[in-house]
Amino acid sequence: MPSEFRQTSIALRSDHERGRRSLFVLAGVGVLVVLVAVWLGVARVPLYAVSDGARLQARDEVHPVDTLIAGRVATINLAVGARVHKGDVLLTLDATDVQLRLDEARASESGQRTQIAAFETEIAAREEAIASTQTLGQASLSEAQAARSQTQAEAGLASRERARADQMRQAGVVAVAEADRATAAAQQADAAVHAREQRINVLSNETRRDLADRRAQTEGLRRALAALVAEHDSAQVAVRRLEVELDRHTLRASIDGVLGQVRAPQVGSVIASGQTVAVVTPETELQLVADFAPANAVGRVRPGQRASMRVFGFPWTQYGMLSATVTAVSSEVFDGRIRVVLRLDDDAAPAIPRRHGLTGEVEIELDEVSPAVLIARAAGQLFERSEPR
Repeated sequence: MPSEFRQTSIALRSDHERGRRSLFVLAGVGVLVVLVAVWLGVARVPLYAVSDGARLQARDEVHPVDTLIAGRVATINLAVGARVHKGDVLLTLDATDVQLRLDEARASESGQRTQIAAFETEIAAREEAIASTQTLGQASLSEAQAARSQTQAEAGLASRERARADQMRQAGVVAVAEADRATAAAQQADAAVHAREQRINVLSNETRRDLADRRAQTEGLRRALAALVAEHDSAQVAVRRLEVELDRHTLRASIDGVLGQVRAPQVGSVIASGQTVAVVTPETELQLVADFAPANAVGRVRPGQRASMRVFGFPWTQYGMLSATVTAVSSEVFDGRIRVVLRLDDDAAPAIPRRHGLTGEVEIELDEVSPAVLIARAAGQLFERSEPR
């Protein structure tokens, strides 16, 4: 009996120990469940939008250097990484034919300009001669008119003398011969007046004819000058056209910057019109540009959100990541993507050299949600995918 009692006691104690351990396990599981529930409801998990691609680029647009015409390369001044200033000559094409035609056009234009100056000088001289002729004619006419007035006065006196002589002859005071002489003198005076008037008419007609001839010749010169001026204007247009054509043989830097890409041909080779021989990158502030799928960006990415960039070729575990802030979001979809512009932090990842053209991917922190919400969203998306369509 004692042996059976002892075994029973041992079994009871074992059951009691197992019960206590089960209680402890259940209590631990309950605490764990409570902690997990609290974590699911209280903890915050950040949500990120990841770009399809991103790159560092200058804030101002790069400028390609394209050939405007086809031609044979004469000189090249292109070196990758070289700094250039606006207007620097980068490449020239052979322009011998254009230069010869330009020299010919300039010579023709210069000759026409000399002829125009000669015509203008001659016209000015003829206008001066017209003015002199008009002045001299007026002076001669005035002199003839004065002489006519004097002759008219003398004729009037002779006429009065004849009248007195006639009266005296009728009264028997003077002889008939004396009256006849007075009559003859009056007739001579009238003839002299007529002659003076004829002279005035001749001078007036000669002056008008001379002025008309001179003016006709001047008008002829003016017409010839107008035609020459028109030819000179056409020659100037031809010169400017050839100057533009000549300038198209010279490729210049359109902005200050650095030659980022160079596809320079060899001297003497022929290049086609529109061929890009270099790209000038402006040395302006860099910005980060990333492209996102519309579903990940529209309505979710906003200015002011924080972001980070993993740069390809620079492992983030060794070099770190570039931190940035969203500054602008495109409102239109282009090529199936939404473009987002970000501003880099000045002190982010100093070991990574900031250069135009660095590529990588960008993560933008959209929001912080609880794990429970995240699990619910995942379940909802899974349910939507599993529904039959």
